[in-house]
Amino acid sequence: MKTSRPLASLPTRALLIASTLLTVSLLPLPSAHAADVPVNQSWSGTWNNRKYNTSGALICTIQGEQSGQWIAKFTGTALGKPISYTALMTPKVSGANTALSGTTKVDGFAYQWTAVLSGKTLNGSYTASNGNNGEFKLAGK
Repeated sequence: MKTSRPLASLPTRALLIASTLLTVSLLPLPSAHAADVPVNQSWSGTWNNRKYNTSGALICTIQGEQSGQWIAKFTGTALGKPISYTALMTPKVSGANTALSGTTKVDGFAYQWTAVLSGKTLNGSYTASNGNNGEFKLAGK
């Protein structure tokens, strides 16, 4: 013989389930960007400029995070002179790789670039509003 439960317990059970689901849905999700920001990590290598057929040393160091973007400091040499600029990088994780893209101004010209962080390498390319364009190949320190 089947026993029935009192009707009063059904609303209580429904309320318990609803409150549990609400509590779980309000828990903060882990931030993919904040936890994965490689602060103080550096990569060094070379860059080239296809417009002028020049190249030089380049170091990229992640300094922090701002609104989901990584803050990167680039230092190196261009035509024998020191260069230094900061760029915001938008990360997009795909498996073991992180695609990066960003824009910045160097000497008043707009630069747009893309790169892939894979293992200990950071390789990418850039174009600028003044016609400068090329690649960079960097390895983790």
